[in-house]
Amino acid sequence: MNSTELFEPSLALKIVLWVEAIVYLGLGIFEIFDDFFRKLPSWTNLNGKLNHYLFMEDKMQHKFHAIVCFFLGFIALNGILEGVVSRFEIELLFIGLALIMMLLWMILPPGKMAVAMLLTKPETYLSVIMFLLFTDLIRTEILIICILFNIWGIGVFLLNTKKLLNPYTYERFRNDVVEAGISEDRVKVWDKMIGYKKDYVKNE
Repeated sequence: MNSTELFEPSLALKIVLWVEAIVYLGLGIFEIFDDFFRKLPSWTNLNGKLNHYLFMEDKMQHKFHAIVCFFLGFIALNGILEGVVSRFEIELLFIGLALIMMLLWMILPPGKMAVAMLLTKPETYLSVIMFLLFTDLIRTEILIICILFNIWGIGVFLLNTKKLLNPYTYERFRNDVVEAGISEDRVKVWDKMIGYKKDYVKNE
């Protein structure tokens, strides 16, 4: 296989490219230019004021996310506009999704929250579709790299994340979320999603 080989995308691939262009490019552009109206997370405030270091950390994470989204969306949009895609462009989409999935595996929250998180991430569905329908468009070595990224993420979750966050329970996760200053309404949505009722019983 030649990485620079060009081919006309099938209808299925065009649909995937449109989804990626709309979701990722749209989100990337939005996050790149949201500086003047984005509400900063509560954990960036310490001792009643915005912490300079935490502000920089949040900004870096947020803009890195914007950059990755823009990059993936731009590749997809280019394929749509040109009417042809190169094997290398498809491989970049595979690698990008594999890296995002690797991260998601690494930070899975406990119990039903893990399922909920995966089901609400577009990368989950796009990765499954890409692996099921388009692996024949990429080189074997790229496919192996994508699989290894996913395996690494799962391995880190099982052998590192769960060990560091022991006890790895929803109650511990919930307490840490509350301590971090996340809004109570958001926590209640999560509680309802997984059927957690302990705190509500206490308040009755």
